[in-house]
Amino acid sequence: MVKSHDVPECVLQASRIDWGLLVDAFLFNAAPFEDRFVATVFYDYSGAIRNGETVITPPLRNIERRQGFVLARSTSGRDYYVIVSSYSD
Repeated sequence: MVKSHDVPECVLQASRIDWGLLVDAFLFNAAPFEDRFVATVFYDYSGAIRNGETVITPPLRNIERRQGFVLARSTSGRDYYVIVSSYSD
C-alpha cells in the first residue's frame, strides 16, 4: 500500500484542479485495455479502494483535457475519473 506522503506529484496537481464535478478517482500509470483502463488508483471517493491499489475501470470515454490531464466518464454516466498519467509516459 502507498502511504499518503507517497502520492505522486502529478496526482496532487490533478487533484487541485476544479473539475466542476465529483471525481471518483485519479488514475496513475493508466494502461488501456479495450475500452477500459488498468491503473494505480489514488483518492477513491468511495473509500473502498486504498491509494496505490490497482484497478480496472468500467468502460470509459474521454470528455475533456485540462492542464495535461484527461477527464473521463464511464459509459454509464455515473462515474468520473481523471487520467493523470499513461503507462507509456
